[in-house]
Amino acid sequence: FTRVRRRLWELEKRRYHVPWVTMGTTSMVAKTVAAFASPELRDEVLPRVFSGHARLCLGYTEPEGGSDIATCKTRAVRDGDEWVINGSKMFTTGAHNCQYVFLITNTEPDAPKHKSITMFLVPLDTPGIEIQGIRTVDGDRTNIVYYSDVRVDDKYRLGEGNGGWTGLRGP
Repeated sequence: FTRVRRRLWELEKRRYHVPWVTMGTTSMVAKTVAAFASPELRDEVLPRVFSGHARLCLGYTEPEGGSDIATCKTRAVRDGDEWVINGSKMFTTGAHNCQYVFLITNTEPDAPKHKSITMFLVPLDTPGIEIQGIRTVDGDRTNIVYYSDVRVDDKYRLGEGNGGWTGLRGP
């Protein structure tokens, strides 16, 4: 956008009460989806993002490891054409207003830390996901998200299994 168009865009978002807090993450994750997702997943997600019908949030921080991605404990285990995810993420800002979470998982716990990460774009309406609001010191809402036997099709994997560091570096 030009500066004028950007300003008009910002004013219109405020006027219509668009959940703006996830605009930056949606843009960032959409670029990663475009670069690393299967054609099937790109076709499902990107048109919805561009039309404003889907927002994306980040599932990085964990209760015990903070934002140190290499200590990821949320597990994803392959089961045929699906993955079963168990764990939790803290400070998943906007999860209650988003349709997908860009989720970091550990798929090889015995591997070196940087060789065990697999990324997924998980629909937040999948059974087994529970989103609980928590308030920050400033009174803003963020979320803790619990994943209990969440089953996602392999099409939701971004990039290679155990190759999550590539996706995290971005396109």
